[in-house]
Amino acid sequence: MIHRIMVGHMLGDGHIAKVDRGNSYFVVHRKARHHEYNLWTKNILLNNGFVVTDNYPKIGQSYGSNNFPSSYLRTGRDKFWSEQRSLWYKDGQKILPRKYIEKHFDNLSFLLWFLDDGDSDGRISTDSFSRKDVMFLRDFVNQKYGIRFNIQCQHNRPQHNILKCPKKKRSELLAIFQSLSISIPYMSYKLNWT
Repeated sequence: MIHRIMVGHMLGDGHIAKVDRGNSYFVVHRKARHHEYNLWTKNILLNNGFVVTDNYPKIGQSYGSNNFPSSYLRTGRDKFWSEQRSLWYKDGQKILPRKYIEKHFDNLSFLLWFLDDGDSDGRISTDSFSRKDVMFLRDFVNQKYGIRFNIQCQHNRPQHNILKCPKKKRSELLAIFQSLSISIPYMSYKLNWT
């Protein structure tokens, strides 16, 4: 199960920190209003044998150019995270480990990716990935689910691509997500499509 979760979160908001010595650790940084989602992620990680200390996730202020109240989740260091980092990063840049994704991507991965980077208009932000990678994701989802997302540029950030589910396919996409027995109440607004 952890590999399915990793695919979803690493396509979305997840990050694996590089460390100079010892093993890496997993991080998810979200808006403070998504704290409940970080608590859900923490419980899944704990149930899969990973260490997350009691003081995480914690709410604080983010740093950098986009300063906002945030929820920050961090695991303990583990060899698993170091192995995952070697899959998901090359020269410090997040990449798509295509074979890994093809092997582990399922409905849960898709839901988590959507909850991380999707919106109620059926769009998924793909800021971290090249256009070539975005095309791979579009084609992969189409092959697996028969839903061909359109690739569009964000209106205010033309260098960033988004995947947009056609309106006529949104009910099929929602059915995929609803097929899971997972409820994260606060995140349900992302699945409230009109």
